[in-house]
Parts: sequence; structure tokens; C-alpha cells
Amino acid sequence: MTLSTFLSSTLVLGLLEAAPLVLAAIGFTLIYRLNGFTNVAYAENITLGAYFAVIFNSLLGWNFYASIIPAALLSGLLSVVTYLVIFRPSFRRGVGKTELIILSVGVSYFIRYGSRILFGNDLFNFNFSSTSYLKVFGIGVTNIQLICIGLVAVISIGIYFFIYKTNYGEKMRALADNEELAMISGINPTKVSLLIWFIAGSSAGLAGLFYGSFSFVSSSLGWNMILIVIMVSVVGGVGSIRGALVASAFVGIVTSAVNLLSSNSLYGDIVLLIIFIGILKVRKVRV
Repeated sequence: MTLSTFLSSTLVLGLLEAAPLVLAAIGFTLIYRLNGFTNVAYAENITLGAYFAVIFNSLLGWNFYASIIPAALLSGLLSVVTYLVIFRPSFRRGVGKTELIILSVGVSYFIRYGSRILFGNDLFNFNFSSTSYLKVFGIGVTNIQLICIGLVAVISIGIYFFIYKTNYGEKMRALADNEELAMISGINPTKVSLLIWFIAGSSAGLAGLFYGSFSFVSSSLGWNMILIVIMVSVVGGVGSIRGALVASAFVGIVTSAVNLLSSNSLYGDIVLLIIFIGILKVRKVRV
């Protein structure tokens, strides 16, 4: 393999790898910046977003692209429900960060095995009306993959501008930075928190359905992604939306490069873990 072929292959495969991670990392970062804890249960929003799309697409016969919006909305609602029923009462009781992480692990297990009861251990694929194959820099891709990457780019840019360029986004950032000062400024913390959790849940659901469109959907989809999502968030700077965008692309390209150089995909995960540990050590980030 020549150097130019290697670089082009790494870029294409890296973007395919990074596309779902971008949305997942944005949502995870929003919750972390607002509430300051690692929400492991976020993994199940990723999984159920894919399952919601499967229901509309494969079971009800909807077009795949028509299934995206309701799946994202339901994922957002699921996130809001977990916030209102489980996490908000815990915040009010003053539950510590460590206990919140443990609680989120329990919520994750409950939702994951509940979905496994409903959907079983079967692997689901989406039904696409038409699929064509083409080459980009010598790498075989499908039109579905390219469209999904385009949709991820549009959605990510939309979320970015909403957070950094709108009045609601300013309220979200103000609440995350200083809740007491935000309340003095007339910001309703409950409404803004609900909006943040809804956007985060919708982003997770979109990440799950796009990831599922690249491979398949299973009950462990989100659980298999959550460690990488946490790594991406740490590499990009915990709480930074801009950092999450850049780090997702970085992680996708690094993983693809390592996988191209070796026959074992485990090496890519090892390299990411080393980078993750190194950044934790340098920044002394608490997750």
C-alpha cells in the first residue's frame, strides 16, 4: 500500500467511523457540562434510538429517512423521562458524583436488559429502498453511508449554531457555567435542563441509528460505544462541544489508521486507551 493510498483510505474510513461518534459525543458532553457527572445510562439512548428507527423502518415499513425524525424525538423524550424520574430527584437530594455514576450504571443495565426482553438477541438491519456502491479515493462505500455522513454534518452544525449562536443556547451555557447566576438573570433552570437533556438524548438516538445503518442494531450497541464516547469527550476537553467535534474526527482517523496497519481491530482500541490515559494524566480530568 502506497502512502497516498494509506492516507486517503484512513481519511475515508475515519470519517465513516467518526460520523456517529460526533453526535454521541455532543450529547454526552452537553449532559456532562450541565450536571458534571459521567452518565453511563446515555449508552441506552444510543441503543434505543436505533431500535426506535427499526420499529418505524423494518416493522412498520416506513422509509429509512422518514424514520429518523420520530426516532430522534422518542430518544429525546426517553432522555427527559430518565432525567425527571431518576436523575433530577437525585440532584435535589444532593447525591454525590460517584453515586450518580453508579446510579447511571444501574439505569443502563435496567434499560438494556429491558430492551433485550422486548427485542431479544436478534440483530436487526434497516431496509433501504435502493443501495448503490461507489468508490471514494479507492475505498468502497455505499450511497447510504455518504448520505448519513452528510446528515450527521448538517445536524452537528445545526446543534453547534443552536448552542453558540441562539438565545436558548446562551441560556444553556449560562446555566451550565453558573446555575445561581443564571437564575438571578431570570433563566428557568428546569426548562433549560429539560431542553439540554432532550437535545442530548436526540443526539444519542441519531448516533445509534446512523451507526446501525452502517452495520446492524443489537441490544448492546450503545454499551459497546459508550467507552469510546467517553474517550472522545475527554480527548476533546470534557464539556467542550467544539472539542467533541474535533476529537470525534481525530479518534475515527486514528482508529482507521491503526486498523489498516494491523489485522486486529483491538490494536486501535489499545491506542485510544493509551491516548485517553495520557490526556487524563496531563489534564487531571475527573470523569
